[in-house]
Amino acid sequence: MAAMTFSTSVRCFNSTTRPSRAAARPQRVLPAVQRVPGTRDVRAAFFNFSKLRTDSSDAGIYGSQGRNDFTTDDVEHYFNYMGMLAVEGTYDRMEQMLSSGLDPVDVLLLMAASENDLPKIEELLAAGADVSVTNSENRTPLELATKEEALAALRAAKK
Repeated sequence: MAAMTFSTSVRCFNSTTRPSRAAARPQRVLPAVQRVPGTRDVRAAFFNFSKLRTDSSDAGIYGSQGRNDFTTDDVEHYFNYMGMLAVEGTYDRMEQMLSSGLDPVDVLLLMAASENDLPKIEELLAAGADVSVTNSENRTPLELATKEEALAALRAAKK
């Protein structure tokens, strides 16, 4: 195999022969922040959310709803989200539970227990869902749940 050689006639520039673009631009200096005495610097806390709020429920994101804040729309959304509509093919079970006079938060607890959805069970229990509620077959969330984590959360709420 023959050795290959290259000749280059590239002219290299260094910082002394060619000024950089950054050096040609004037530097922007941000003005100093003038604060009213007794107030805190919001710039320091803007990106540090952990010191402002300890958890998501304090922030009003998760678990901040009360018992009366849940609606039939929430039940329908959860029914679709968990794939129950795809499995059953109709809304009959959901409509039966809602027409039985149960509060939407209790219907959600029955559905979450049957799906062993621990985060949803915890959220609903924090909102005040009734652990002793029964479905049309007289089964409680404790009887519907099968996973130990979900059962433990429901047992703790029952006490």
